[in-house]
Amino acid sequence: MVGELSPDGNYMWDGYQWVVAQPQAAVASVVQQPFMAQPDPFASGLDSTPLPLAPDASGAGGGKATLRLAVIGLVGSLLLAGVGFASYEFVIDPWLDPDPYTEDKFVSSVGDTLTQEQVVSGETDGWSCRVELEISTNDEMLGEMDIDLNTKMSASRDAALIETDMTIRTGGFPIPVNGDFWLSQEEFAMRSMGESQRTVFDSMDDEPATVLLTDSDAMGTESLAYCFLHHMAAISLENGEDLDFTSSSERFPNEDGERAVKVSMEQDVDGARMSISWFFDAEDNLIGGKATNDTGMKLLMTITNEKLSKPSWVDSATSGSFALNLDEDLWSNYTHRTMTIEPQFNATYKLEGAQIVLYSEETDAEDNDIMILVSKVSATGALDSSGISISVEGDSPSNCTFFYNDTEPMLEISYGDTIRMECEDNGDYNQLRDYEFGLANANDQIAQKMDLEMPWASPFLTIISILGAGLLIRKRFE
Repeated sequence: MVGELSPDGNYMWDGYQWVVAQPQAAVASVVQQPFMAQPDPFASGLDSTPLPLAPDASGAGGGKATLRLAVIGLVGSLLLAGVGFASYEFVIDPWLDPDPYTEDKFVSSVGDTLTQEQVVSGETDGWSCRVELEISTNDEMLGEMDIDLNTKMSASRDAALIETDMTIRTGGFPIPVNGDFWLSQEEFAMRSMGESQRTVFDSMDDEPATVLLTDSDAMGTESLAYCFLHHMAAISLENGEDLDFTSSSERFPNEDGERAVKVSMEQDVDGARMSISWFFDAEDNLIGGKATNDTGMKLLMTITNEKLSKPSWVDSATSGSFALNLDEDLWSNYTHRTMTIEPQFNATYKLEGAQIVLYSEETDAEDNDIMILVSKVSATGALDSSGISISVEGDSPSNCTFFYNDTEPMLEISYGDTIRMECEDNGDYNQLRDYEFGLANANDQIAQKMDLEMPWASPFLTIISILGAGLLIRKRFE
């Protein structure tokens, strides 16, 4: 029976085991006699051996008591932890969140951010914007298509970088597409599907960000406008448009989950409900945004002011020749040709070592296009008004004279320079029809334009779909 005393009155049954009936008395005795021997609590003469535990049905009464105490302790700890968590979650944590914005505060904070014009003009020590887009579309040729796009654009005063990874899913089959582009004042490099190439030049006439981020051929540039939607929204608010403005504290929806204040706007656009939000940290810095619509589009933007550094793959990329386009004169024929030089990226190259060449285009056993050099002369030697004359083998031998017309800046391959070829026709203007006319570097690498476009038709259609989504969002703010 619980509370039952032992025959000597020193022990009591607590329902599980015998315990000392009056432990306080023993403790008091010790306190009162700190330097004396402790009195024997079994002064009655009873055996001091602890009484055996009373048996129970399980034969493990002591274990039950220990378990009971452990459970009580655990429950108490959990209760204390729960109270602490609730205090932090509902009392302390909200105090740490930034205050919601008013419309005026949003417009003011947006005014402190870089504009698209400033970024593409290179007016920044460091800027980057990552755009992660999920979209579904229906193409007439490919049918239903899901697109996952991850593009990061970075810019500084002397360099620009675009990194793009895309996956296209049609019929359940994923098609990966990727392309990276690096441009600085000294070089351009590109990498796509594991292959990379690089060209080094003498100088550039424009800022790298201006050239690369505005090049519509470069995969990824179509995402740039997403990074500046907040400016369009601020202009619309200043113009008094009703954008269903709301603001609240919410962590930024990325892996870090940074504390932020969220500004949201919703509107029906072409029958689709569009929700766009931007996030500012406690110092009023824009850290990103997100957008969704009821057709399944999801967009996440992450914006930072991180410094831009050259990717490690650039220096190991295969070196190529001059990156340029040659615009042929309307009145050219196979024996008399004039080409105007149009370097890519507004770059210039040293004229020293360059060559004016004739070459043929052929296909190897693996159906790869190859260029075979036929004849060459020094470009600097061709600066002379009389040019350089050599014999060229065609359908029949022909004497040809090559000229290089240099414009400012002098002794550099630059926009507006021309190369010219004048050959004896011998009554046959088609005798050199199998040859192409151009430039090559000192390593006999023939100059050609670097193709920044995607090589597959389906990704090209994907770009159109992505642009369509971008225009859909922008339409509300124009």
